[in-house]
Amino acid sequence: MLRDEKLYEEINEAVFSLPIFDTHEHLLDEKDRRESNLDFSLFFMQYAGTDLLTSGLTEEEFVIFQDPKTDVQKKWSCFSKHWPNIKNTSYCKLILEAIKDLYGFEDINEKTFIELSEKIRKTRDVNWYDRVIKDKSNIKMVLNHLENIPQAYNTVLDREDIRPVINLDEIICTCCREDILEWEKRFNINIYKLQDLLGAIDGIFAEKDETGYKAVKTTIAYMRSLQFEETTFEEADKVFSGLFKLKSYGFLEKKDFLSKDELKPLQDYMVHYIIQKAVEHDLPVQIHTGIFELLYNDVSNSNPVYLTNLFFKYKKCKFDIFHAGYPYSDQLIAVCKQFPNVYFNMCWIVGISASLYKDILNRLIEIIPSNKIFGFGGDYMFVEGLYGSQKLARRSITELLYRKIEQKYFTFEESIDFAEKILYLNPKKVYGL
Repeated sequence: MLRDEKLYEEINEAVFSLPIFDTHEHLLDEKDRRESNLDFSLFFMQYAGTDLLTSGLTEEEFVIFQDPKTDVQKKWSCFSKHWPNIKNTSYCKLILEAIKDLYGFEDINEKTFIELSEKIRKTRDVNWYDRVIKDKSNIKMVLNHLENIPQAYNTVLDREDIRPVINLDEIICTCCREDILEWEKRFNINIYKLQDLLGAIDGIFAEKDETGYKAVKTTIAYMRSLQFEETTFEEADKVFSGLFKLKSYGFLEKKDFLSKDELKPLQDYMVHYIIQKAVEHDLPVQIHTGIFELLYNDVSNSNPVYLTNLFFKYKKCKFDIFHAGYPYSDQLIAVCKQFPNVYFNMCWIVGISASLYKDILNRLIEIIPSNKIFGFGGDYMFVEGLYGSQKLARRSITELLYRKIEQKYFTFEESIDFAEKILYLNPKKVYGL
């Protein structure tokens, strides 16, 4: 069947005119970006960089490729033999969309990589974030995960349209005496018992109005299972007290750790404690589920079904479940259909695969209430990734809505209302911004 071009363009124009509430990025402050080494390797610091590694780039070569001291010509030598093997992935298609629209290049090749790098460096001289986030992407608000920034607990980006999300996984995963010493220095307190560390967590939440935190985020699935059992304070305190019995090697830079199994009761208790504090301070809780970045991890740890006991227990908590739970998306859809306090977040998925994004969103349309879907989060450290992601998301939404209108599932008006909800209105309401 031939496509109705007039209808398609009307949908496309409407979708691309909508504002976006971006639920998840990792953006550096623009001042930090200006001070960093800027060349074409910027676009391969995450995601597409993992594609380089899985295609055959060695870890040693990747270090050279990302080293700011490495000459751009040498970077090209590392990169060029692998670029043809990864250009097919959605990660790379997204980058190509961004460099075409933002820098005017159709490809990264031996004729363009030097000039492209020069143009990237020139973004230091302009308000690049304004141009990309506001003017080019029509993004009104960004929730930004700051774990990659030193002293993230007291760092606030100097923009009203980028608000911070706090991650307390480092504290949850305290596993040795040296970790306790780190928290004493960072929070300027003495820690003799578990209650002292919980007091530091209380202090972080008490300062949320000053620091501007809008959510609590955990990526602990990268390190362990999402099964957080209920443990007593006494059980957790026993584990914490055991940390003080570990050896400390001082200048030898060795550490004595408790094992994952030994630490689990303490970690489980702290996760429950932090969720309780989030409820007390009316902060949504964002949880990484599903697929991982980088190599060699166990995706079975990140099945969102493991979180069901939390959803039952904390009915007043707003749980924002990330990455569509992929590859456990169907399980997460079933969970979201049953729990009013659980929201289905599509962040990062369009970067992984635009067709996957459409397939999952199509099922969401037919299964769960529209107010429970968050349609966009780029999940990028560099702003060009954000731009490419939102463009692919808008295009994917247009293509899906066109199909649903053709099937008479939606009217035109209903389809645009749905798009506005998932891109802007739903997260704006949940996050109170």
